[in-house]
Amino acid sequence: MSETKYIACLDVGTTGCRTIIYSSRGKICSEAYEEYASIFLSPTWIDHDPATWLKAMRNTMKQAIKLFPGEASDIAAISVISQRSTLIPVDKDGNPLDNAILWQDKRAIGQADFIRKELGPEYVYQKTGLRIDAYFSLPKLLWMKENKPHVFKDAFKLLTVSDFIIHHLTGEFITDWTQASRTMLFNISELKWDAELCAKFGIPIEKLAKAVPSGTIAGTLKKSFQSEFNLRADIPVISVGGDQQSAAVGLGVVVPGLICANTGTGSFILAHSERPAFDKQQRVVCTASAVAGKWLMEAGIYTSGSVYRWFRDNFSMVETSAAKELNIDAYDILNSEVKNTRPGAEGILMIPHFAGSAAPYWDPTAVGLIFGCTLGHKRSQVIRGLLEGICFEICKNIRIIESLTNEITEIRVSGGATRSTTFNQIQADVYGKTVLRSVSEQSSALGAMLVAATSIGLYPDIATAVREGVSFDNHNKKMPDAETHELYDKMLDLHNELYLALASHKIYDKARELREFIKSKG
Repeated sequence: MSETKYIACLDVGTTGCRTIIYSSRGKICSEAYEEYASIFLSPTWIDHDPATWLKAMRNTMKQAIKLFPGEASDIAAISVISQRSTLIPVDKDGNPLDNAILWQDKRAIGQADFIRKELGPEYVYQKTGLRIDAYFSLPKLLWMKENKPHVFKDAFKLLTVSDFIIHHLTGEFITDWTQASRTMLFNISELKWDAELCAKFGIPIEKLAKAVPSGTIAGTLKKSFQSEFNLRADIPVISVGGDQQSAAVGLGVVVPGLICANTGTGSFILAHSERPAFDKQQRVVCTASAVAGKWLMEAGIYTSGSVYRWFRDNFSMVETSAAKELNIDAYDILNSEVKNTRPGAEGILMIPHFAGSAAPYWDPTAVGLIFGCTLGHKRSQVIRGLLEGICFEICKNIRIIESLTNEITEIRVSGGATRSTTFNQIQADVYGKTVLRSVSEQSSALGAMLVAATSIGLYPDIATAVREGVSFDNHNKKMPDAETHELYDKMLDLHNELYLALASHKIYDKARELREFIKSKG
């Protein structure tokens, strides 16, 4: 590899934006983070003001450059990744015409049903690799056409978050294959917009950004930003696209036989594939990899880390306040409580579908459940139940992917939740497999840096970049305890039965009707 260069990665997530400046060998030189909040029109209708992304992008970029120990002119490229399946209508200048509809939003359940009746789930799955669900972009687009026709008509482009940021930085309208493959309008085998699907649902292809391979140089940074950030005049902005596909690169999942579980706002389980990979039962999906021309088998859980955040924000206000005064992380206080609890949380089971269920159930009406509480339970056991419930849901998907690919002996993990060694041990014990944590907690950003470094010629290929830039914390490798794994297997069976019992009796549908009735009463 050539001499060390530096790359800034912009990671625009669901709950916050992070800018990290890396050396091309994977060392973090500086970073900055800014939280923001979405707009909850109801528990299941979630908007977001795009201005918060632009503000956080600028603030974190400035702060990261300020903290960077080298010269800003040493930064060789900017890579951009973001959350996926969030929809932003913009005019010809890239200005938002309305709030974004967040990926977690469930307002388009009716439109998903319409797509299912019109084409059938098998046709859409084989075309796009996606299960028909309000999660993805097409149902949201149809909702917009029906409920905000003026916005749809006036939209020059319909963008994802990384597309929106890239246009703001460069003036170019592009999307990459990783983001396009989450829209339900992209042919996953041919890696291009599907003209038949677009025509069927009245989505003009010209309203979609040009789809390019991950790692494409979108353009150079606008002069105004070059001046504002004190960056060199010819600095390229590189579209890496979807945060989870980028995380797979950052965890070295670029060859068959490896699997990773990345737990941030949600949890995503990914396995590399050399060709489009499908599940006859459509429990998991197929998406484009950040390694251009490759694919991933993927399972997503909408709410996992965000459930822990929900608990922190609503039931740990005292700890959060104390943590701020002591300049420590409030999660550290909660995690310390869990260390003194036994596996099994004394019988508490948590189903983490706080914003509907994705893989493997794909039920947008599903809601969260904390089951088994008694007067004898303590807060620490509830917290443990939350962490175990997240792992049970991840485990279901690991087993499905494993059944469709090869035997997996090692799970590579990253994300904010993996700061907790207790959580990582729970993962190992639930999965019954070795859990290896990435040295880099921000695997998505690391993966984006490695793709960008390869794009500008610092590495000959992604495999070399991964070999040089990805490392794991072998000192904290977690091995499963056989006795605890046996306990968790029994709990996993009951966890699954709980969900199925509620779904089969249409309890989730009744709960949704009740929420709508309450909402109608103001």
